[in-house]
Amino acid sequence: MSGRENECFEKFIEEYESIIETINSLYNRKTRMEEENPYYKKVLDFYHKFIVPLNTPEHYIMEVYRFFRKLRPFAHRKAVIRIEDNVLDYYDALMIGSDIRAGFYSGLCRKRRKGEVLNETRFVEVVTKCYERIVPYLRKPIQETFEELAKLSGELELNLIITQRCDGYFLYSKIYREIINFVRIPCKEISISMKDSLDEVKIVCDKDIYYRRITRYEDLFALYKPIYEAYRKFHEEWSKIQRKNDGILEKMRKVLGEYALVNNL
Repeated sequence: MSGRENECFEKFIEEYESIIETINSLYNRKTRMEEENPYYKKVLDFYHKFIVPLNTPEHYIMEVYRFFRKLRPFAHRKAVIRIEDNVLDYYDALMIGSDIRAGFYSGLCRKRRKGEVLNETRFVEVVTKCYERIVPYLRKPIQETFEELAKLSGELELNLIITQRCDGYFLYSKIYREIINFVRIPCKEISISMKDSLDEVKIVCDKDIYYRRITRYEDLFALYKPIYEAYRKFHEEWSKIQRKNDGILEKMRKVLGEYALVNNL
């Protein structure tokens, strides 16, 4: 390689290194801007201070489930009842005994078939929807209490969706051969739901729907202001629901207290 060629190659390398240095500098600046986004900080602060302490639907379901468990055994003699209207998904019957289980009617009628144990969520859903069919097969002392608890559990509100319109954009990261390209996708609305993780945001764009954790600041950089507004609305609305649900739990505790008093428990 001639001296001139060496000189050209060295300049080529210097230009390449200068580009790398510029890219690194811009990337560091980009990261600092993302981390210093004032609404990013407001969203995280609000989430940890006001959203995390809220009682979730799982809290209420577990409380209700524990209330019903205090009435066990539900029956001393096994009874199998048909349940329609797809309440049990693919099963068509409940078996009432020391517990309440689900299964197929023909199978549950056999002596050794025990059926499937209902998890906490399914149990509360089933007794809330089917208590009128279940109550006649329960032990006499618990029938009235079981029915009152089931009616009250049906008054609980266990979901909330807050939707916020926005004119911002969602940054979608495309990685190809270790090169990151950011694509700006106009955003129509964002939403927060009790059925999803509360630190996750649903982003509705023209053609697609995306889900992102609120800590994904590079994707959500331009959306933190509407996210903050959505969280404020969510907290306001769920706080009202929580006060109502807490009141219902208190009524259920009183019902159980009266049952315990009458039955000397």
